[in-house]
Amino acid sequence: MGLFSSNGSIEREFGSSPEQVGAAIESVSRDQGHNLGTISPDRTRFELTTKRSAFSWGTAIALTLAPTQTGTRVVADFDTPAGAQKALLDGRKNTKAAEAFIEQLASAL
Repeated sequence: MGLFSSNGSIEREFGSSPEQVGAAIESVSRDQGHNLGTISPDRTRFELTTKRSAFSWGTAIALTLAPTQTGTRVVADFDTPAGAQKALLDGRKNTKAAEAFIEQLASAL
């Protein structure tokens, strides 16, 4: 797994199995044009970078999955991608991007 520092975190629980959540992460990443990077061998951690735009270098998001009695807890840690220039409003932008990804994930499930 790559090194990942976080400037924020979002936690959400889904009523689906970790396998279903993992498949949805891959599907949403592909459908939205994000770069899905490292996936842990046990498929409990997914690292991705949201697509770049004219105004953004994208957002690095590391999603960690943990089974619960009722489904799966997802913790999304996020930051500016490694090597990208940092900006004053990165925290707000990165938070919005991570929240948007989690909402897309919820819709896919």
